[in-house]
Amino acid sequence: MAQTPSPTQSQPHYYVDTPTQLQAFAQENQAITWLGFDTEFISEKRFYPMLCLIQVITEHGVYLIDPMVLEDLTLFLVMVENPAILKITHAGDNDYRLLNMLYGIYPKNLFDTQIAAGFLSNTYPISFQNLVEKEFRVSLNKSFAVTDWEARPISPQQLDYALNDVLYLPELWTRMTAQLESLNRLSWLQEEIVKLEAPKYYESDTMKDFLKSTLNTQLNRQERIFLIRLMAWRLDEAKRRNATKELVLPSKTMMLIAKSMSQGQAGLRQNRMISDKLIQNHWDLFSRLFKTNITADEEALLKQIPKWREESPEQALSSEFLYLLIRDRCLKARIAHTIVVSKSSLRSHDSSLDSGWRKELLGESLIQWMKSQKVVSFEMLDDRCLVKFVD
Repeated sequence: MAQTPSPTQSQPHYYVDTPTQLQAFAQENQAITWLGFDTEFISEKRFYPMLCLIQVITEHGVYLIDPMVLEDLTLFLVMVENPAILKITHAGDNDYRLLNMLYGIYPKNLFDTQIAAGFLSNTYPISFQNLVEKEFRVSLNKSFAVTDWEARPISPQQLDYALNDVLYLPELWTRMTAQLESLNRLSWLQEEIVKLEAPKYYESDTMKDFLKSTLNTQLNRQERIFLIRLMAWRLDEAKRRNATKELVLPSKTMMLIAKSMSQGQAGLRQNRMISDKLIQNHWDLFSRLFKTNITADEEALLKQIPKWREESPEQALSSEFLYLLIRDRCLKARIAHTIVVSKSSLRSHDSSLDSGWRKELLGESLIQWMKSQKVVSFEMLDDRCLVKFVD
């Protein structure tokens, strides 16, 4: 395809902003086995982010695809879904969520440099700027991270920024793949990243959001049902307005409303954190959501709420010690503990720890301790610290 003159002198590229140019891009890259890509988008105050630019690198060159002009991106999107083409990204879950939300596609055959870095160092998540500086001793200009990507024409400085987001991806993939293979961890990465290919990863489910929410632990049965319904209404309203859920109704305000509903409209008005305008505009809705009889689905959902209990000081100390042991094991294995397990998943005993690469790394002893949640005691001796399980 003909190369559009570039406003930037740092890297030649193809600017794709017509259907003919997009067709030429697809034709030129019909036999590729890999591509790297990144996106620039605006998500502030929107439910549906605005896709403003797609940067792509292949063996044939670097391309900037302009979705602000092109109405049909199918020729690029089929590449993302094509399992014969490896997609290389950094923190690509954001890009894949965006493309799924806007176009309903599911990516296949993925490599992510941020996740790979977590298996090769003690840092996760690492920014692209820091990873490039670490691997290539090159300092990238990140001052355009929050620039207005909707504006046209794109400035030379913006182009430089956008191009740098993909130029290093192929070499990072080559280097990191070799390092992972030498450590027998390539299968670990593949096990972790295949989650991004599953349709359920992209499901937006109010019920799941409710179960994950810490808000429900402070509410009684009827208040919890009300909160479920209010969260569902907020999601629908956010989609309708194309606004973030927090702009429609902040989570803190939802909690205050739920805890005050049993006192009626007067109870809401007594709370100075709940605006009179909100009550005036939505009281009928709130009242209906609160008084409607519970459904079988809602009843079943309540039964799924994890049992919450406050840890004793001894249990809290034991959890901290277990977490330190895991961090020590990760440090010695040169793998980021933050990619292995979080403190919250330790307390809830996430089932992902029972199998796969996490179990292989941590070992049966630590896994069994997590399951048993045994309390430990400590005794300081002259030259050592004695740790014992308490029966």
